[in-house]
Parts: sequence; structure tokens; C-alpha cells
Amino acid sequence: MNISDYRLNENQRLAVEWNGGPILVLAGPGSGKTTVLTLKVARLLSEDPDISVLALTFTVKAAEEMRERLDRITNMSADRAHLCTFHSFAGDILRQHGSHVGIQPDFSLLTLDDDRLALLDIICSNSVTIPQNDDKPFSEELQLLIRKIQNQRSLLPPDRKNLLVLLDGLFSESYNGEQSVKFFAETPTWVPDLFRAYCQVQQESNRLDYGGLLYFAKILLTQNPGVTRLTQFAWPYVCVDEFQDTNRAQYDLLQSLVPHDHPNLFVVADDDQIIYQWNGASPERLQALRKDYRMEIIQLPENYRCPAIIVKLASNLIHHNLTRTANKLDLVARKTEEIADPLRVNEYPDDNQEVQGISKIIKEKNWNPGECVVLGRSTKLLKKAAESLIENGFSVYLPQRKNEFECPSIRWIHAALRLANARHDREFLRRFCVAWQEFTGINIEVKDIEAVAVLNGGDFLRAWIGVALEKSDKNVIYHELLIKLQKDLADRLNFIGLLEWFWDRKWLDDPEENEEISTWKEIHGSVLREHSLENITLNLYLQEMDLKSKVAIRTPGSIACFTVHGAKGLEFKHVFLIGMVEDEFPSFHAVRKGSYSREMEEERRSCFVAITRVQETLCISWAKKYRGYSKDRSRFLDQMGL
Repeated sequence: MNISDYRLNENQRLAVEWNGGPILVLAGPGSGKTTVLTLKVARLLSEDPDISVLALTFTVKAAEEMRERLDRITNMSADRAHLCTFHSFAGDILRQHGSHVGIQPDFSLLTLDDDRLALLDIICSNSVTIPQNDDKPFSEELQLLIRKIQNQRSLLPPDRKNLLVLLDGLFSESYNGEQSVKFFAETPTWVPDLFRAYCQVQQESNRLDYGGLLYFAKILLTQNPGVTRLTQFAWPYVCVDEFQDTNRAQYDLLQSLVPHDHPNLFVVADDDQIIYQWNGASPERLQALRKDYRMEIIQLPENYRCPAIIVKLASNLIHHNLTRTANKLDLVARKTEEIADPLRVNEYPDDNQEVQGISKIIKEKNWNPGECVVLGRSTKLLKKAAESLIENGFSVYLPQRKNEFECPSIRWIHAALRLANARHDREFLRRFCVAWQEFTGINIEVKDIEAVAVLNGGDFLRAWIGVALEKSDKNVIYHELLIKLQKDLADRLNFIGLLEWFWDRKWLDDPEENEEISTWKEIHGSVLREHSLENITLNLYLQEMDLKSKVAIRTPGSIACFTVHGAKGLEFKHVFLIGMVEDEFPSFHAVRKGSYSREMEEERRSCFVAITRVQETLCISWAKKYRGYSKDRSRFLDQMGL
């Protein structure tokens, strides 16, 4: 591989060719960081046929992009380069060695809030003692949690989301090694007991939530030197993308993987783009990394994406943050082509006219809708913008996170795979029966399957197929489906063949079915690219499926409506940044915390991320009134220099 074949600036080339030990590449937006990281991996692979490289990313999308670029650069061997998320890597080592910490290879992931709350119900039946006279100041949500554990009392649905937020906040200290989210002046004294009980239930049920996945992987590597040495030997070179987004649990995992003496560690990050503090990301993490590994620094301040005026606005804004890396270089505009009118700034009387203004500008400029994005701080405002765009004849893409499929036919086939992988699991059987009834209208009772399963070794799947065949013998379509299920899944575990057959048929008169099949196919392809086909087992396939969002794929020509967090890592020709008022952007929470708070700095970084998504045109807007209430324009506008 010849680095001179690629057009790199001096600092990019220095990063790719670096051989001097651990290196931190501070890469600003639009600076070509993915190219640098990919070329670094490609170079390592090409120079030594015995080298293997692990590249850890924060998102599945980032891993996919790197994998595609690496495939274009070199015909690298799949077993020599592994590009995956922290969670996917944690799953890998738990499948191989998790039995050392009580996790079996066929563990499943808790993807639904209800599943996590069910674990609390299990804890309720055990003895977690919470002092009645604890003098800590409890919030209302915490009191509800205490009553639930003490009295085993079910909560009404409106309380459930708050409980999970609270649970995450309480356990962040234990999962991440530090209290990144502080709900109280001090953590209640009984929380460690609750956390241990929560982890024990995950261990006993062999079901992990996303935090538990990282936690048990961290425990595995810190408590088992043999496993640690084996893993370090397998991956002597480690690269990390978007390090600024990592939480403490992910960093602990990284430290267990990369020895501090003579580390081969290549890290790409940008402290100006830390926007996941709620998930444990922290400016202090970069400082700890530099100290722990004595990292050298290479800066990539050149921006090749945005017009010069946008780079200037971004630089003006981010300079108001006080927790930036010392001696951080200013962004430098390197976009060569001239862009006409790269900046539009509009004030509207109210939010209705603001969202209507988006359609007017797109039509006036005759822009390609597929090259436009609407960014906002809140989903509520984005929904309003999406409705306005639809009324004006545009197709809109407003993604909403989905951890599970929702179409009845797709939910059923997914449930079938889960039951095939855990044939004695009563909960998977119950979900399978519920999904079948929603799909076909045919009711099959769990107790009937349990009775039949006694006669064939407790195999719920085979028992269910037998009962289902009897109940659907008059329906040719369902009978054919069940026979296929029996031959491909129950008898041979040919789940890929079954899926391809299932996808090719129309089961319901429901547009959501086609949408979710397309989404599944996209995830399916991603899993097969990450793991070679001969290594794919049903257990591995299901775990990787659970790690990936089921959000629908964007249709060509649609206008994307993203929150700032959802747009991170993306770029668009034309960006509409709406809702630039106090209490919206920055948020009410940040305004309440104060001008120099961590929350305000993160809001400013979020705004920095938003405006640096621009390739050609930035349209910033705000209204004097939102939902009938008067609002002041955002302080960030002044800080940009507008």
C-alpha cells in the first residue's frame, strides 16, 4: 500500500504513518478523520501479514462506513481486521469466555423497557433492604421505586419511563465506574445492594441490558488475567473512533484490552463534539486517556466540508466553551469551491410560519429534497416541521428509534428465531404465541404447548409447530409456512434460508411489512459483513440483531428531519437549523443550570455539531412565539457572531 497514492495533508499523513506509540488524533468536523483512520488500519494490515487490528466505534453506522472504505482500499482478511462497536466487541468476548463470570454464550439482550422492569419485579420477590428511616432527600420517582421494591406494588404506565431514567441514573456509577449523572446530592446507601441484585438477576436469567453487556465484559477482563492475555494477543493493535463519546465502562473495557506498557493505540476524537454526557461521555475522559497512556497529539483542524462562513460561525461559537483541550487549534476552512449564498438567517412571527418557511425556501431554490435536512433540538418541533413538509407535498424521513420490529408478521418470524435458539424458555414461548395470534388471529395457549412438550424432551418449538399445524390445517398458506418452519428451523437450523424464503412472500396488506423487511435486510447484510458467513450461528445472529436499531431506512428523495444527536456523523448539502430560541436551543434544563454549567457547554457543542453538518447552505431560523408563548432568540446566535 502506497500512502502517496492518497491526497492527504501534512497532518493527515503524519497520523497515518505514525509509529511512535500511542497517538491521539484531535480531528475537527469535516477534517477527513474516517479516511485517516481507515488508511491507518489498511496500512497496518498491508505492512505485516501477521498483524491483526481491532477498530472500535461508537455506532454501528460508523463501523459499517469504515468497513466499506476498507474493502475498497484493500482485500483485507476478515479475521485480521475487526471493525465493530464497543457493545458488539463486549458480546464477542462474553460469547467466548463469559462463563467465567456466569454468562452463558447464548445470552439474550434486554431490548425493551418492559424487560428491564420485569427484572425489577424479580428483585421485588427477593430481599433488597432499603432503610425506612434513610435521611437522604428522595425525589418523587425514587420514592416510587422504593415502594415498588418494598411493597412489590405495580406502577401505572406513566411512571414507568421515569423509573427507567432513574434506574439508569442510579446505576451509572456502578456500570461506568463513576457517577456521571447525579440525581441526588449523594447516592442512597442501599443502591449498591440494589445494583448487585440487578446484576445477579441478569446473570441468573442470562439476559443482559446494554449497560450489563459492558459491565460483565469489563469484569471478565479485569478478573481473569488469562482471558485478558489471550484477548490482547488476538488484537495487538487497537484503533478507536469517536472516543469522546465513550463512557467510563467503555473506557475501562479499553484499558483492560490495551496494556499501558508499550500500547499500540490509535485514537481519533474531538472534544468539541462531546454531546452524550447523559450517557456518561465526559471532557475528563480525554484528559484521563492522555494521562493514562501518555498520548502524543496530532491535530486535524482543516475543514473540507463547510463553506468558510460556516467554519467561522462554528469557531466563534465553540470558543465560548471553557473545557476545551489546551492549545486547541482553530478550524481552518479548506473547501475550494465557491458557494453562492451559503448562509440564510430568518426570524418568523410564530412557529407555524417558521416551519412553513422551510418548504418555501426549498421550492424557491429548487433544491433536491433528498439533499436537505431539518435539524432541531427537540423531536416535538421536528414533528411539526415534518407535518408542514408533508402538507406541502414533500416526502419526509423522521426516524424514531425502534429496538424491536412492530409489524405482526415480522415480529412473529423474529420470535420464532428466538424460540429456536432457546427451546426451553417459557418467556420466549409466550411471546411467540402472542406474536402468532397477532399475525394470524389463531390463539395457541402456552399451557397447551407445555403439556405437549413434555412428550418430546421439552422442545417448545417442536411442540408448538405440532399444535399449530392441527389448528391451521384448513389454511394452505399458514400450513405451508409451518412446514417450512419445521424443516428449516426446527430440524436443520437453516435460519438464513428460512428468512430469505419468508421475505419473498407477501403476508399482510400492510406497508409496514415491506418497510421492516427492508430494514431487516439491511441489518442482515451488516451482520454478514461483520462476521463471515461460515461463523454465523443463530445465537450470534440474534445477539447482533438486538444490538442494532430497527429504525426504517430512509427512502430516496425524502427530506430528513433529525435531532442533532441523530445527525452526528452525517453531512448534507442544505441544512435547516430551526428553533433557535432560549429554552429550546439551548434547552430549558441547560438555561436553568446556568451560563457556565456543563449542561450549557454540551448544548453549545450540540449546536457546533449541527452547523458543521453543512456542505453548501445553512438556513438558521427562530420564531418570536412557540406554542403561543413568547421566546427570546438563542444566545448561541450572538455567540456565533450573527
